[in-house]
Amino acid sequence: MKHHRLLSGILITFAGGILWGFSDVCGQYLFEEKGVSANWLVPLRLLLAGLTLVLYYAVRLRRRVFAPLLDFSLLPQFLAYSLLGLMLTQYFYFYSIELSNAAVATVIQYTAPAMILALVCIHERRLPARTEFVALVLAILGVVILATHGELGRLVISEKALVFCLLSAVSVCVYNLAPRTLNRTYPVVLNLGWGMTLGGVALGLLTRCWTLPGVSDASGAAAFVAVVFFGTILAFSFYMIGVHRIGPAKASLIAAIEPVSAALLAHFWLGTEFVFLDFVGLVLILSCIFLLAKKG
Repeated sequence: MKHHRLLSGILITFAGGILWGFSDVCGQYLFEEKGVSANWLVPLRLLLAGLTLVLYYAVRLRRRVFAPLLDFSLLPQFLAYSLLGLMLTQYFYFYSIELSNAAVATVIQYTAPAMILALVCIHERRLPARTEFVALVLAILGVVILATHGELGRLVISEKALVFCLLSAVSVCVYNLAPRTLNRTYPVVLNLGWGMTLGGVALGLLTRCWTLPGVSDASGAAAFVAVVFFGTILAFSFYMIGVHRIGPAKASLIAAIEPVSAALLAHFWLGTEFVFLDFVGLVLILSCIFLLAKKG
């Protein structure tokens, strides 16, 4: 029974990582082939995915579904999680894909655990341990190699793309650190649903997404559904089940298949070209994740 639980946890977490990578490339497809923008895609993705999760919990919890919104003592934490964490993470990330490609944006966003480690060291007023220091160096080297291909005086992606890739990683730190008490008090997926809903409404009003061109054919609609359903609702649910069955350390390692799947799908589906140094950067950043996950 224990072996079956472990195996099923590994497989479902792996599937979640693959779906995240698939969703990333669907976003790139919408930007490159269908002419939509992150200003249109991200608000609708957040709103539709968020409302779906909230409706699921409304059936289970009924009136208690509104509890996270009515807990005024946690309101500042909820707003930070929703707007500075979820909303900005999704917007910066998909805008990074629009400016570069799914693989580069995904890999650089995976430097977030190294940033979280740096924040923890500052908060605890200590220097990184040896393993932590190596992980930080690997993350920095990985970003430098991806951005410059070893030529430090020249960027192979635009400065704007690099800035937004790094901002997406910073927002992931907020997304992970802000809702600690909130997630101990209410179901994680319920908080995610309300956070996405609020973020989608706020971002939609800011971008006036209803005035922007969206998808107009079957292939575009299919890619949009993949981003919302497979890449948000299903992938996150799979990952959370994996965390429950095999623990966060193992789950984070297995979910790191996301940038690999994004790179392979972008290459074989959309024809995105990569060079050897791109894979060196990918390996360095994933090595950082492995070290930090092993350290726990």
